[in-house]
Amino acid sequence: MYDTTERVRRVKQTALRLIQKRERTALRWLGTLCTALALGLTGALAHFIGGAPGAAVQGAYGATLLADSAGGYVLVGVASFTAAAVLTVVCMRLHEREKREKNNETDKEGNAS
Repeated sequence: MYDTTERVRRVKQTALRLIQKRERTALRWLGTLCTALALGLTGALAHFIGGAPGAAVQGAYGATLLADSAGGYVLVGVASFTAAAVLTVVCMRLHEREKREKNNETDKEGNAS
């Protein structure tokens, strides 16, 4: 049989493994979402400019945005910004929660001693 300190240590290890597994799953989902969003935006851009996404655009300079097909570029820009802002907020909340849990864990260990 294990003594109490060994059992507590094992429970903490198991809890940490479960938290890490949940975080890895969340990161995989976010990566999949980002990939799908990138592919979707590429398809939307191709639809709006009327050709393949890798096709050469006449006069591929910044003035191309002033052409009548600028809507696709604007759509991609707004959608990319929104996705990046949402991803940033999610990552910041995960980081803050991790810090809070770590502080709670150290507080409990400090009080137990």
